[in-house]
Amino acid sequence: MRNILLLSLAISVGFHLLFSLSAFFGDTLFFSEPKPMPHKHFNFLRVLAFTACSYVMVFCVFLFNRRMLRLSFKKSYIRLIWIVIGSLLITAAFSVFFNCFPIWMDFIEPMPGFMPRVIRNGLVKDFLLAAIVILIVQLLKTMHERNQIAVENEALRAENITTHYEALKSQLDPHFMFNSLNTLQSLIGTDAEKAQSYVQELSQVLRATLQNKEVVTLEQEMQGVHAYCNLMQIRYGDNLKFDFQVDQRFMSCLVLPLSVQGLVENAIKHNVISGKQPLQVSITTSSSGVLKVSNPIPPKIMEETGSGIGLANLAERYRLKWNVELEIMNDGKIFEVILPLIDSKE
Repeated sequence: MRNILLLSLAISVGFHLLFSLSAFFGDTLFFSEPKPMPHKHFNFLRVLAFTACSYVMVFCVFLFNRRMLRLSFKKSYIRLIWIVIGSLLITAAFSVFFNCFPIWMDFIEPMPGFMPRVIRNGLVKDFLLAAIVILIVQLLKTMHERNQIAVENEALRAENITTHYEALKSQLDPHFMFNSLNTLQSLIGTDAEKAQSYVQELSQVLRATLQNKEVVTLEQEMQGVHAYCNLMQIRYGDNLKFDFQVDQRFMSCLVLPLSVQGLVENAIKHNVISGKQPLQVSITTSSSGVLKVSNPIPPKIMEETGSGIGLANLAERYRLKWNVELEIMNDGKIFEVILPLIDSKE
């Protein structure tokens, strides 16, 4: 409110100062060689009254514009139309009132043709003021949106850096590396071909973790997911199974790096995996353009500490990047996370 008051005052004073100088000095304001002009009487109180009236009008137009910017519209141009029409109507009402008020109160005696001339000239001047206000509001709105986008992009960049860092810590965690090397050692003595495949899958997982991209295609993400799932399946054997039903037509869609892999990691980390209670993780797509990662419950009795790639982190990253929300379903038997797939053409 304080900024609107000061901006309204600055516009009113600046406009009427320029208007008064132009009326007083005439062409000498715009030409280097002064021309002889008849002497004009400068009425300071009249200029001050006009400035005060314009200040009230400009302030009301600013308030109306601010109110319209806070309302939601399906189309941005509809808001702009309402702003222009509303601002002009407010300006016309104030202009007629302020210009006719001295006559209504018998402060001045109108001459023939005085009323139409005053209203016409006053409307032209006030409409020009309204146009200035609208332009300033749209300029400030554009600057605010750009700053907001810059802030959100910076926040997303920070979230991505944190996610990559935490993912790298997770994959290079001594527990993860110990299990991976133990599995590799057991394979070397029994199945050299499978051990070589295991090394390739492990390198693929680490490569996916180290990539520095803001977005990836679903195809690129699934390459890392398959590599990670192969590692986990070698470790847990038949106690861990994966069901992939990903439609090829969605492979060009965009997702955030480590999003699907992070959901698979959480499913493995927070659920029982044993011969009595095997775990099956399902990764499927639906015709509505979403990807679902689901697994049965119950959770582990002894919960492991999260790696930092949690649902809250993932949901925040999606909100910042594309302004979309994740859906989390938990009916006590099945835990499911629905991940939006972003069309690469958008």
